[in-house]
Amino acid sequence: MAIKTFVFENQNDKEKHHSQLLAALREYTGVDSAQILYTSKGKPYIKGLPEEKFMSITTADEVMVCVFSDKPVGIDGERINRLVDEGKEKKTDYTALAERFFSEEEAEYVRDGDGDPERFVKVWVRKEAYVKYTGKGMSDFSNFSVSDGLKFLNKVGGVPIKKLNVCFPGSNEYLFVMAGEGEEVSSKEK
Repeated sequence: MAIKTFVFENQNDKEKHHSQLLAALREYTGVDSAQILYTSKGKPYIKGLPEEKFMSITTADEVMVCVFSDKPVGIDGERINRLVDEGKEKKTDYTALAERFFSEEEAEYVRDGDGDPERFVKVWVRKEAYVKYTGKGMSDFSNFSVSDGLKFLNKVGGVPIKKLNVCFPGSNEYLFVMAGEGEEVSSKEK
């Protein structure tokens, strides 16, 4: 299965945000009447296509990334340096956050790095991508683990979880993770 990603400048205005997504959907499908709607938990879905297509969205600092696919998909991302720098300035206790929101194995991974913000982010984006895939939301965080305490799992509940290479100026400062099957065929910056 092929996926297609679109990269946008992150917009605070919901209408601009939505119009960017609609333009990408129309470019991806070629169907002008297709719509993007949202479940009660905020998971986007596409209506008005002859065959089912799926999408997921993440905003990370100054960028918004949208993924379209033929099969269910979830994406999340963070700008790593933002959290690392924030952790130095504010002394955020990432170990305490990990112990509150993560499984024991995941919290152990963060603890073993002395609360390193980058370790926290690596777990967080994997968990977020998975719950975006399932549509269950953060309330499901305690029901699964993306790590055995030493390494990251390649699958959670049978769903592949992997790093996603998204290319744009400065993309080396970000970590994006995708839950679902498929290989990226193209990335388009808008």
